[in-house]
Amino acid sequence: MVLARKDNDYAEIAEIFKKGVGLDIIKDVCPKKLFPRKSCSVIIPFYRDYLFLKKNLIAIANQDLSLNYKKDKMEVIIVDGGSPIDLKKLLGSIHLNCPITYLKLNKNYGRATCRNLGLLYSSKEIVIFLDEDAVAAKDFISNHLLRHEFSNKLIVAGFRENIDLKNFDLRLDIKQQTILRKPNYRKDFRYKRFVPSEWKETFKNVPNGNFGKTYYILRESNYFKKFGNGKIIGVWNLPFMFVTCNVSAPRKCVFEVGGFDMRFKGWNMEDTHLGAKLIARGLYVTPNLHSTVYHLIKEAPTIDFKRKKNKEYRRNIGMYEELIKENFVVQKESEWKRKMEKYFKNKFTKVNL
Repeated sequence: MVLARKDNDYAEIAEIFKKGVGLDIIKDVCPKKLFPRKSCSVIIPFYRDYLFLKKNLIAIANQDLSLNYKKDKMEVIIVDGGSPIDLKKLLGSIHLNCPITYLKLNKNYGRATCRNLGLLYSSKEIVIFLDEDAVAAKDFISNHLLRHEFSNKLIVAGFRENIDLKNFDLRLDIKQQTILRKPNYRKDFRYKRFVPSEWKETFKNVPNGNFGKTYYILRESNYFKKFGNGKIIGVWNLPFMFVTCNVSAPRKCVFEVGGFDMRFKGWNMEDTHLGAKLIARGLYVTPNLHSTVYHLIKEAPTIDFKRKKNKEYRRNIGMYEELIKENFVVQKESEWKRKMEKYFKNKFTKVNL
């Protein structure tokens, strides 16, 4: 790929945005008087957290978009990655006021496969990837979409704040089920993160001097503008800013680069790899401070679970470093869809709601 030669200076796009709506593309919130024109597909993989997904969907139902927009320009796609849970009752009980598609894989084929199935059934201009345990404020979608209004070359990276259920409920209007206090982007690793020395075993190609330090990625990269050309801050480069717990991109571009690579199994890096392909295709990554979500967490993971995740992560990083050496082929949407339809034959059920 051409990552080492691709910058991320989106200043020209930011200037067009400011002239178009009078707002700063990074720092300003979408005002209520502005309505998105581009349509969106919200793709949510599901694995196990029924309660978290319920809170996620209630938040989507409460988005400050017009009923006409939700009806005509928005869709939600839930992809069950082979869980034993039946979501039909839940999905029928929450009135999203937009079309909803429920797809259930026969077994857990992995995160990349799950999201590719969602992509296959998507039909709108912008895809918003959101995790089942992410809960958004009411202007989440409008703030994502506003950034795409004047350009087809943007990846809009949202942020997240980790929170347990007890503290989350303290920030919620229980009766209305609406968020009273918005999540804080400063809680995200892209705002501030310490890189411990123990990470050397995972990030073997990162210089030793990068460990044991605290990094402020947003500040040090001037909101990602100076994060191109293969630059590394801590252990991260620009593709690591593409995190599918909360990110949006033009659907057409995602198809062109082949969607998610389904060779990734287990935890992480399938989204980083897609981000790398989109960047190589010519897209720019811009942070969206106002589309931060709450990331709901349960009890601390067990030692065995952490070991398993670390093992999968190391394996996937090794695969990623090999795959980014490849030159990907730009595909037509129809070509990608034919491949996916063939792959997914007899692997899932589309559940009627």
